[in-house]
Amino acid sequence: MIKSIGMIGRGAIGTLYGSEFRKHLSNEEMAFIVDEKRKKKYLENPLIYNGKEVDFNYVSNVDEFKKVDLIFISTKLSGLQDSIHLMKEFMHENTIIVSCLNGISSENILRKAFPNHQVVRTIVQGMDSTYLNNEVYYTVLGEILFGQELEQEKEAVIQLEDFYQRMTIPYRKCKNIVRDQWNKLMFNCGINQTCAAYYSTYGGCKHEGLLRDCFIQAMKEVMIVSNAYGIDLNEEDIQGWLNVLSTLTNEGMPSMRQDIIAHRKTELDLFSGTILPMAQDKNIECVTLQNLYNTIKLIESDFI
Repeated sequence: MIKSIGMIGRGAIGTLYGSEFRKHLSNEEMAFIVDEKRKKKYLENPLIYNGKEVDFNYVSNVDEFKKVDLIFISTKLSGLQDSIHLMKEFMHENTIIVSCLNGISSENILRKAFPNHQVVRTIVQGMDSTYLNNEVYYTVLGEILFGQELEQEKEAVIQLEDFYQRMTIPYRKCKNIVRDQWNKLMFNCGINQTCAAYYSTYGGCKHEGLLRDCFIQAMKEVMIVSNAYGIDLNEEDIQGWLNVLSTLTNEGMPSMRQDIIAHRKTELDLFSGTILPMAQDKNIECVTLQNLYNTIKLIESDFI
């Protein structure tokens, strides 16, 4: 049974789920694992969550906390290697690892780093949490999707389902988690990159016009590439994401747009940066994804 959790990454997703977990867990059972510099920064600048100050437990070494049953990672891709370094001393032999990073690659990186631990493929979706200027706001909680990819993950998946039930977190256990991760990647390649490239919120993609066309075409290109690799994404999946978009607030924005505003390096390599080389290997042309990639690269080049 999962009784303790170490959170890594206190952005929009980490704050969202950290706040939900702490409704059921004490500071002795849950903590954010951070380096000393970040710990000092967080303690000196309290986080505001839906208008209220949040007092999370921050630890930088295992002597301040303990080894945990679950590591829950919600950093950017650029922070994953630092996360791997930080989490090592907080892990016992049966610690389960969950990565909420976008894309389809973070689990493979973590499995290579921790070959004797179970890394369960996970997706977080449907939330509209926004993190800007040390403040996080959300109106839609979304859900956690996870599932067994490898036979040895069976027990870990059982434990995660029990944990999410006890935390009263909306979740869905997937029969084909690899396909579902590709499906989420398709949405991110559309919504994240369109909002970032065109400086838009969700509302900009809801109505007929250039942004909505770009959003849909980017998803269609990912669908075509996925099919070439044996992943059966289809038009119904695209329609499903259009339905999801309709539930999000017009003023909300995806993480990549938030990064652009804050002049942070985006997760472009997880989106078009992942699909374009795969498309090239199959001689598939992805005009929209390439244009989005080029535009966002140009925007990032102005960041200090």
